Amino acid sequence: MRQETGMKNIKPLIALLITSLITACGNEAVNNLSIPEQDNISIQSREEIGGAVYENFRIAPKLPKADHERQAVKLTYLMNDDDAHQSPWSGKMIMTMDDTNQKNVHNIVFRDGGKNDDSRIYYLQNGDNNPKALNAPTSTLAEGVNEVQSNNPRLFSRILEWTFDNYPGKRKFLEIYTHGGGVFGIGTDVRQTDLSGKALPDEQKISLITPQKFSESLRQGLKGRKLDVIYFRACLMGNIEALYDLRGTTRYAIASEDVSYSTENSNIVMTKLFDDLAGKGVEPKEIAYQMSIQGHGKTGSSDGYTTIASFDLDHVDELKTAINELSIALIGAMKTEKENVLAAYDSVPTIKGLETAEKRNENMRDIWRFTAELDKRVNSQDVKNAIRRVRSMESYFMMHGKDSLGSSAHGLSIFMPFRENLVADNNVQRFLTTNYQNRKFAKDTAWDDFLAIVPKKG
Repeated sequence: MRQETGMKNIKPLIALLITSLITACGNEAVNNLSIPEQDNISIQSREEIGGAVYENFRIAPKLPKADHERQAVKLTYLMNDDDAHQSPWSGKMIMTMDDTNQKNVHNIVFRDGGKNDDSRIYYLQNGDNNPKALNAPTSTLAEGVNEVQSNNPRLFSRILEWTFDNYPGKRKFLEIYTHGGGVFGIGTDVRQTDLSGKALPDEQKISLITPQKFSESLRQGLKGRKLDVIYFRACLMGNIEALYDLRGTTRYAIASEDVSYSTENSNIVMTKLFDDLAGKGVEPKEIAYQMSIQGHGKTGSSDGYTTIASFDLDHVDELKTAINELSIALIGAMKTEKENVLAAYDSVPTIKGLETAEKRNENMRDIWRFTAELDKRVNSQDVKNAIRRVRSMESYFMMHGKDSLGSSAHGLSIFMPFRENLVADNNVQRFLTTNYQNRKFAKDTAWDDFLAIVPKKG
């Protein structure tokens, strides 16, 4: 339970348009997308998470029916309607997945690629052993619906619901390949259309699915069921604000706190490993653990990840409570040790070790590094006790982590804007004072209260 500090104002619920510079998953170079975020939702109704265009859409794919309950059901959601590298890579991914015999798993894949009229859903089963061919049964989502707004939360919810309603499995798995932004959200789509294929007007386009919208779409699609593992093949999703929203919907997650890259390992090898482990009936915890090992977390982008971790979401509430206690202790310490607290705050670099943020997403910084800097500089016993609890709970929460970035990265980030960016970048300041207030993590902790009293610099 959150302790009130007396500093919390009523959360602003103001319609706001800001620009979030999200680092996209790259191949050799990182692509930067300028993405407006619409984040004025307070109560997540079905209409609000998806918009009126898709609210009453009932998907009706013409795919083979399930023969019986299997060991698992896996949905792979390829949200790759872009003009860059993701669409070609997702095409390779689905052809590779089609090579594996899935007799123990109902393997459903939805893909929205980089062309018009290519939104399709597939049932991968028999395995054709031909990496250049795709022979699995395929269908549009409904008759006459050839292109969709794949980053529409309501559509995502419908596909999730249909998959788990029609293909029973003891274990339930989800893999998502798209652009990610951690605290800012997940999922992009270049060609956003209505159900007839007509381009949507700007006011109905979605830049990113915010964490609260994503979690609500999960809850509505799962209908009381629970995901055993989710693999975020997306940048920056190893973030406490994004992962906290998954509580109650998901047991284990695999994600990177840094940008990730589209490579043979991250897209093909790890996807195949996920399918193989699921087909063998490996326990979900071990699947998540092995996936995070396979990510490697090597220097550069050769394997897709400079940092990757697996998380046990049953422990996310404990970590949230520890961070809340740290936040309250820091608010108290700001009265007596302000210079020490700010010195620790300013000494935390970006995940990649830079001294200041060059991109919007680099205002998410590593929690472990922050607690280390606090421990060196702050004398308050309350702060030191809270540091120990945060580190202990983070160790329970993160089952395995691997990175090549030294002390700048440990596996888990938190929104922690550079003080100079609160002056130089109005969008960071506006996100902190308005949009961030709507994040469930901010509502359930005093972290945003602490950020609110961190002075601007510059």
